[in-house]
Amino acid sequence: MRYELFIALRYLRAKRRQTAVSVITGVAILGITIGVAALLVALALIKGFRTEIQDKILQGTAHLNLLKADGGNIENYRELAAQISTVPGVLAASATSYEPILLTSGDRSEQAILKGVDSAAPASANEIFAITIAGDAKQLNQPAAQAGEANPPSMIVGKELARSLGLQLNSSITVVSATSSLTPAGMTPRPRFTNFRVAGFFASGLYEYDSKWAYIALDALQQLSGKGDTAGVIQMRVADIYGVNEIGARVQARAGAAFITNNWQELNRPLFAALQLQQRVVVVFFILLIVIATLNIITTLTLMVVEKHRDIAILRAQGATAASIGRIFCFQGTAIGVSGTLCGFGLGVLLYWLINAYHLIAVPAEIYSISHVTLKLHIWDCLGVCLITVLISLIATLYPAYTAARLRPIEVLRYE
Repeated sequence: MRYELFIALRYLRAKRRQTAVSVITGVAILGITIGVAALLVALALIKGFRTEIQDKILQGTAHLNLLKADGGNIENYRELAAQISTVPGVLAASATSYEPILLTSGDRSEQAILKGVDSAAPASANEIFAITIAGDAKQLNQPAAQAGEANPPSMIVGKELARSLGLQLNSSITVVSATSSLTPAGMTPRPRFTNFRVAGFFASGLYEYDSKWAYIALDALQQLSGKGDTAGVIQMRVADIYGVNEIGARVQARAGAAFITNNWQELNRPLFAALQLQQRVVVVFFILLIVIATLNIITTLTLMVVEKHRDIAILRAQGATAASIGRIFCFQGTAIGVSGTLCGFGLGVLLYWLINAYHLIAVPAEIYSISHVTLKLHIWDCLGVCLITVLISLIATLYPAYTAARLRPIEVLRYE
C-alpha cells in the first residue's frame, strides 16, 4: 500500500480532537448515500414507466403504417398488403381505415374513432385480437352482407368508452356517421344511422385509445363511410421495433413514390420526448443534490488540514513532496465519496427490491390499466451513477489538497 493511502485511511479512522470534523464526515457520507440511492430509484422508476407505456403502445397500435402521400384512399390494398408482407423485416400486413363517428346508446352519446379490421388478413396483423379482454373479436369476421336488422354487424368497443356509454356484451349501439351529398346549396352533410351489436371490449392500456376507439369489420366500415372498396392505411407488425426506419424505407421502395410511411416512434415522439426531458431533469436535480453533499467533503478536508498541519510539516521535513501531501487528502476525500457511493448503491438496490416486491408505487389503474409501476434498473445506470459520484467527490478534494500541499514546514514548526 502506498504510504499516502495508508496515512489517508489512518486519518479517517483516527479519533478527532475536533468533533465537528467527524460529524461533517458522517453528514457527507449520509448525503452522498441518500443522493445516490434516490437517483438510482428515480432512474429505475422513469425507465420502468417508459417501458410500460412503450409496451402498451406497441401492443395496441401498428409498428409501421403505409399510406398515400396525397392522403387519398388505397384501391388495390389487398395486392399491396400481400406484396408488403414479403418485405424483409415485416411480419404481417393488413389494410385498415379510420372513420370519426358518433356513438349513441340510450340517452348517452360519445364521439369516437372507428377502425376497420380486414378479416382476410392474418390475425397477427390486427392488434384487436391480442387486446380484447371480453367477448370474441373473431365475430368481426362476419361479412357485412350477411348482417341485417335481426343480425347487426359486430363491434368491439374500448372499455372506457363502453363505461361512458353504459354498454354490456350484446348491447345494441347506434353509429351516426356524416356523408356529404351535392345539393343546390352545395355539399351538405347527411347523417346516417347504423345499428351494431357489442361483441366485446378491448383494453390497450392507453386511456386515449380505450376511451375513444372502437373496431368493426373493414367491409362494414367501407359501407358506413360510402368510400367503396378502398382502405386508408396498410398497417404492419415488424420483427425489430427499433429498426422501423430501415424497414419503412424498404416498404416505401416496394410500394412506390406515391406512398409514405410513418412508424410508432414518429407518431409518439412528443410522448417519448416528454419522458426523455423528465429523465434529464431528474438526473440533473439529483446530481446537484450529490454535489451539495460532496461540499461537506471540502469542509471536512479543510478542517483536517488545519488539525493535521503539524503532521504535514513533519512529513514535509522528512522528505515528503508537496504532491504526496496533496495525494493524502485526495485519497481521504475519495474514500469518503466511495463509502457514500457504496452505501447509496446498496440502499438503492434495497429500495428497488422493496418497491417491486410490495408494489409500493401505485398508479391509477383506470387510466394506465396497471395498478403499479415496475422499476427497471439497468447495470449501466448503476455504473454511471457510481462513477459520476466518485468523480465529483474527487473534484471536491482538489482545493483542500492544494491548500495542504502549499503549507511550508518551516513556518509551521517554528511555533511548535
